[in-house]
Amino acid sequence: MSVRLVLGQQDADRFEFGSSPGSEALRSLHVLAAVKRHPLHISWVLEMRTRLDARLKHDLDAYRFWFAERPLLLPGIWPPGEVNTWPDDLDLLRKAPVEDFAEPMVHAALAHRGRARRVPWERFCGDAEARERALGQVEGAHAASAVVLRELMADPEGVRERFADFLGAYWDACLAADWPSLETHLHDEIARRFQTLSRLGPAAMLADLSDHITAADSTGIRDRGAATESGPAGDRTGPRGHITTAADGSVTIRPPGVRGTADPLDITLAANDRVLLAPSHFMWPELAVAVHRDRDRDHGETTTVVLSYALAGMAHQGRAPVPAEDLLGLLRAAGDATRLQVLELLARRPRSTRELAGLIGLTEAAVSKHLQVLHKSGWIAPERHSYYVYYRLEPEARDRVLSGLDRLLSNGNQAAGS
Repeated sequence: MSVRLVLGQQDADRFEFGSSPGSEALRSLHVLAAVKRHPLHISWVLEMRTRLDARLKHDLDAYRFWFAERPLLLPGIWPPGEVNTWPDDLDLLRKAPVEDFAEPMVHAALAHRGRARRVPWERFCGDAEARERALGQVEGAHAASAVVLRELMADPEGVRERFADFLGAYWDACLAADWPSLETHLHDEIARRFQTLSRLGPAAMLADLSDHITAADSTGIRDRGAATESGPAGDRTGPRGHITTAADGSVTIRPPGVRGTADPLDITLAANDRVLLAPSHFMWPELAVAVHRDRDRDHGETTTVVLSYALAGMAHQGRAPVPAEDLLGLLRAAGDATRLQVLELLARRPRSTRELAGLIGLTEAAVSKHLQVLHKSGWIAPERHSYYVYYRLEPEARDRVLSGLDRLLSNGNQAAGS
């Protein structure tokens, strides 16, 4: 499933930003449980494992099902766009209606490949087939978590309280000391995005959130009321994704695995609709999008698009370095034992093809082919001496290689230390 937002400059007022410490804690637990999918966080995970006592390790294993594939999120308790302190978030978790905690856990247990219809808690409790299916899926994926699900069905308040205790202890051990710094980065990210939003408009700002940017597919737009596999009309979530932009102001969020020709869910924001953006330290390399439909007497149906994305600094560190084509050409040309011999000989003085062939022990035809490669890449240049063509080393080529490598390796050290 992909989502296509059709945006105008006036839609900038419908954008909101927020980052919940509770949601960051839940996303960090997913990173702990699935570190192979988050290579930038390997050092962080190794450090956190040293901070976990036996009780925390036991609880983390018990709840692992809800973090192994994707993070458990509690939007009914910590709505995207609201900014709270951690004590406030923990208090909300303990005091919110229990179904706001239980329903996301049940939804994850019923989901197949991340998709399932939302089942109200009361309906789930009265549906024996749904309960057995959920238990079967949880037990098949992680047996220790099936115990938690059984306890949830018998005593949701008790499980919610124990989960809050676990999350509070985990926060104190692993996140509390670093949260002031993490929170500063989140606030800086939000401020930068607001500036980009006001300067460039919503489409350009959204496009800058992802490294995966291509031309948008403008064909075959799905009606916004069409039903989907994952829930009621228009309710879909994609765990990872690509953002594409088009000149018409549209932005398409397309999860990997979706065919390029697949029709996106088309959304044109109405007066009471909004887009919520939630930056996170623990999203890279993922991009999560969810579309929620709500109805009320005053405003009718409203659409909320929630987009969770990685901090710009994390996205920058996660980019594979791309050397300049000039540097690549020089390195590729020099990456041969014979051509390195030629370069060493020409570094001493200019030489002819015949002389090089005699010194290296190859035929003139073979040496000539190597000289053509070095000449084309810019390593050497020909110069005529009477009846003979000599080749000389281009000093600028060596300087370009040294400066290019220095630039790349210096940037790498700076990124590692940032």
